[in-house]
Amino acid sequence: MTGDERKTKKELIEELDALRALVDDVRAEAGCFVADDLPLFIFEMDLEGNFRFANRHALENFGYTGADIRAGLTLTDIIHPDSIHRVRHNLARLLSGKDFEHEEYMAVRKDGNALPIKVYSQPIRRGGEIAGVRGVVIDVSEIRQVEDALRKSESHYRTLFETTGTAMVLLGKDAVIKNCNSQFCVMSGCAREEVEGRKTWMDFVPPAERERMGRYQELRDKKIGNPPSDYEFDFLTYGGEHRRIHLFVRNVPGTDDRVCSLIDVTERDEALRALRKSEERYQLMARGANDGLWDWYLDSDECFYSPRYREILGYSEEEFPNHVASWLKSVHPDDRERALAANKECIDGKVEQFQVEFRQIHKDGSVRWILGRGASSRDENGNVYRISGSHTDITQRKLNERTTHALYAISTAVNTTRDLRELYQTIHAIIGEVIEAENFFIAMLDEEQDMLRFVYFQDEMDDYFDIPNISDPGQSSLTIHVFRTAAPLYLSQADPDVEARMAAIGVIGTPPAAWLGVPLRQGDRMVGAMAVQDYANPKQYSDEAVTFLTAVSEQVAMAIERKAIEEALTRLNEELEDKVEQRTAEIEARQAELEEANRRLMTLDEIKSSMVSSVSHELRTPLTSIRGFAKLCAKDFSRHFLPLAQGETLSAKGARIQGNLGIIDTEGERLTRLINDFLDINRIESGKACWNDDTLNPAEIIRDAVASASGGFKASRGVELVTVLPETDRRIQADPDKIKQLLINLLNNAYKFTRQGRVTVAMREQDGLLTVSVGDTGAGIPEDELSYIFEKFHKSRLGDTVRNEEQGTGLGLAICKEIVEHYGGIIRVESTLGQGSVFTFTLPTVPANGNACPEP
Repeated sequence: MTGDERKTKKELIEELDALRALVDDVRAEAGCFVADDLPLFIFEMDLEGNFRFANRHALENFGYTGADIRAGLTLTDIIHPDSIHRVRHNLARLLSGKDFEHEEYMAVRKDGNALPIKVYSQPIRRGGEIAGVRGVVIDVSEIRQVEDALRKSESHYRTLFETTGTAMVLLGKDAVIKNCNSQFCVMSGCAREEVEGRKTWMDFVPPAERERMGRYQELRDKKIGNPPSDYEFDFLTYGGEHRRIHLFVRNVPGTDDRVCSLIDVTERDEALRALRKSEERYQLMARGANDGLWDWYLDSDECFYSPRYREILGYSEEEFPNHVASWLKSVHPDDRERALAANKECIDGKVEQFQVEFRQIHKDGSVRWILGRGASSRDENGNVYRISGSHTDITQRKLNERTTHALYAISTAVNTTRDLRELYQTIHAIIGEVIEAENFFIAMLDEEQDMLRFVYFQDEMDDYFDIPNISDPGQSSLTIHVFRTAAPLYLSQADPDVEARMAAIGVIGTPPAAWLGVPLRQGDRMVGAMAVQDYANPKQYSDEAVTFLTAVSEQVAMAIERKAIEEALTRLNEELEDKVEQRTAEIEARQAELEEANRRLMTLDEIKSSMVSSVSHELRTPLTSIRGFAKLCAKDFSRHFLPLAQGETLSAKGARIQGNLGIIDTEGERLTRLINDFLDINRIESGKACWNDDTLNPAEIIRDAVASASGGFKASRGVELVTVLPETDRRIQADPDKIKQLLINLLNNAYKFTRQGRVTVAMREQDGLLTVSVGDTGAGIPEDELSYIFEKFHKSRLGDTVRNEEQGTGLGLAICKEIVEHYGGIIRVESTLGQGSVFTFTLPTVPANGNACPEP
């Protein structure tokens, strides 16, 4: 072969190596390029707990860098000592075969700060073996904060449920009482544990009322008709006492549950009956009743109002004269028609009694919710001439009910609105159902820009502009004051010192007649402010309005926070989709390059195989001649020249020449084996090896191989060759020469590395697999060599420790691996340094095809 030809071979091999490196680089880059930019904590870790990869987001959040990974970042560096034992336990379970694991632990940043994390992980498998762990880490700090906030909110709702001032129950399916408050326990005479989940609504309804109550319940369950949402009925206590109860019932949206409020009106009804019996007793009850009492004579329009009645509305007797016009003037315009209609039904004789809820205007301009009840009196002709009744101030109860409803509506609005803008509008509408909110705004903190942003406002007078530099003490406004003090602020022009207060705080824009603002907070963190205002009525808001707006403010802040996170995630998903599309295009381009590189690799492999085959055949021809002439020379020298050597010096030189000729023959033989092995591995890899498969008795082929290799063992008295071959009726489909070559290679390998002891060949059959093992008591294999012992040209660094004259080619085990894998089997090795090795391979006993020799 010429020098130019040798240069071409070298260049081809270098190009082959370069292309293979390019393939590995492309695959590695395609795997981690996207992961590095993901806003998740992504990692890979080996079996010893050393991190082999962590994306940039993970490193930045834990305070580490790529240099820390390369320097040796381990599991114990980021896991809190309180969690490390559980992490190692779960890691062991994962590596034992469990395919997926997700757990919560405490982690530690590089600066020592702890944080809760949730880890989703799975094993990394290579070649059927677990090589490490990969997974995703999620910081659940904010989730825990949200859960704490939800627990606080639930506690707030429970407090409202307990402190409404009325008996309340929550009814589930089949009218089972799921929850009740302490007022209901007092009313019913039952302990809470005796009621909740144990009694139904009908347990407190007397027999005479059950048909009517059951009909209402059936209509609500089937959602048909129009069953009344508030009415009176007789209530049966645990002690058998009958109480007259006014019931208010509402369905809980989205569920089959119902919330019921119960007001004991027994005493009120008794008072009304007493009033009808006697004017004197009527006057006595009028003076002593807590409810406001009234008595209307229809022919004169004269109406008596009790002192308590006027007290509820803040009037004196002179300011609220005994005439029906006083009542009509105080009724809220929006409720006047409904209140009159309820009275008229009783006046016209359509009903004997009535009740109606409506609003009345207090003397100070605030609004009071009133529960009005009345009953008619008839003359001897049966005509209604008089109606009497009571007014109950239910402002606080209505506020509690409406607050509860508003809290629920705001919490559900997060899921029913499309975006933050629609959520702001919905919050505005919900608040406007309870208090006057024509002029309303929400301002949120922008920490990065140090400003309050008016994310939503509706105002009949002014436009709103973001307030910058809010950390500057020189900046002032009503909104900034609420934000800084973290306390509600109510200002009214009806207060004599309001001008001085407004001047001290600072007002931006048109001065309001009434202004009410509350802080928005997430736990202890201030996130913004919310306010309503009125430019005309200085008495538009009351203490109840302050209580309501304060009660819903935390739910508003939480809803905004959740919706903002939702929108951020939506934007992030859109950005990720764009990035994925971009990365996909890049990967497709690199894939095209990879396919082209693979095509070139295949071409180079074909050139290599042809070249190796040609070169090997060319080498064997002169090598055969060299060995032949060496043997001929040795024979002639021994026959004709060695006897002529006279003297000690010539005899010694003759013996050395004879030995050198023997070395030429031995090394020639070794080179022949190398060329044969090289040709075998090349034929197998290129797919041109002949596989003359036949149905074989595995025990017979093993015995033949042992017999062929037994010569070397007989020459060495210190090594015993043992076979353990049970009889079997199972067969394998394989090439007998290939299986024999496989076994002889393993036996020769065991012989070379065993000084004394034994080499054992054993066979067993189980579950359709034939398992053959060749074990020795030799020097063993270093642990760091086990992973690549079957690679081509690999030789143990221990060398052939016993018989250096029989050093191998480094191809025997590689050929064994190719033969075993050709037949769908697996070959492996177990070794302990200084104690020996066991090579084991499996072959299926399922019949295969016959002759498998490919076309040349």
